[in-house]
Amino acid sequence: MEEIMKRLVSNITMIALALAMFIQPLALTSRAKTNSRSSAPTGESVPAGASALAMAYPLAKIRNRTIFQATGTIRYASLLCKDDRFSVPAGVLQKDGSIKEAVWQARRRGACLITRIDAQLQGAGRGVTSYSSSGTSYGNFIIQGTQTDFRVWSDHELAAENAKSREGKSPGFYITNKTKWPISIALSQVGCLYYQTIQPGQVFKRNTGAVWFTIQASIQPDGKEQRTHWDCVAPVAAVVGTVLLAAATAGVGAFAAVPTALAPIATSAAVTVSGAAVFAGTVAATKALAITVGVVIAKNGNANLVGQYAGPEWPFRCNQMPTYEIVGGPGQPIRLPDGGFILEPGTPLRIIKVNDCGNSMMATTPPRR
Repeated sequence: MEEIMKRLVSNITMIALALAMFIQPLALTSRAKTNSRSSAPTGESVPAGASALAMAYPLAKIRNRTIFQATGTIRYASLLCKDDRFSVPAGVLQKDGSIKEAVWQARRRGACLITRIDAQLQGAGRGVTSYSSSGTSYGNFIIQGTQTDFRVWSDHELAAENAKSREGKSPGFYITNKTKWPISIALSQVGCLYYQTIQPGQVFKRNTGAVWFTIQASIQPDGKEQRTHWDCVAPVAAVVGTVLLAAATAGVGAFAAVPTALAPIATSAAVTVSGAAVFAGTVAATKALAITVGVVIAKNGNANLVGQYAGPEWPFRCNQMPTYEIVGGPGQPIRLPDGGFILEPGTPLRIIKVNDCGNSMMATTPPRR
């Protein structure tokens, strides 16, 4: 008998809540009888009290950050809120490897709390992890790839996690200079969003968003950063040659650790610069000499990788950032007794990837050793 009374009270309570929601005069115009399409995961729940019932929540919005068409269902907490079905066009792959997201937005929502979002990607060949909550008022959701599948999540969930420390973890880039030269590195999309010149053995490390970049690397003979914001163009050969001649005079950059007593062994392709030309200064040095030296460096002194993914955000982030090494390049200048130098052409500068973080979200796998 006691059990029957408990069930009766529970049913009466549910009916009372339903009636209260149905007759709310202020919510009639905004309540979602048919809630149109919605969005992705959130993570924080909101109590379904009487005060919540009287307000309209943000329209559900889904951002598709994949190259596949997305369809699915948004489920709501109340039986009076009809589930939404959504269809979001595929995102568009850009020339720089980034994806221009497609957006779908619901027409109505009212006071309906979202409990689950299921999605499917046409032709992806991988599953999509659903978003679930005890009931959330959030409205902005994202469909995005992870290392193993795709996931629906809310921007609040993402922002809260990314506010925490992510030192050494994705998304981002970890690039080591394994050459004998100072290297100017840039992560670019429309322009150079991140850039820095690093010395041999040093690391270029940046925390970024979970998006795609082009990695550019070029030799900077004097070790000084020549790039400016939004400028990713490598210097012309004449400029590079002039910089190297100036660096030779100042004893910096690639010349800093080269003993003057080394006996040069030059190949037929090497360029020899006399001490008189070096110490005459860059103004007196002929343009032909600067260009000749610059061409040798430029031939094997530039490299780039397009469409490199910074790795996923939480909760699927990598324990190590996408990791790269820069190798190769012209031979290190060798001092001559008269103060000049010999410059060997060396091998092409290369950017190689040394771990797998982000590979599943890239069109092509970066070169490896």
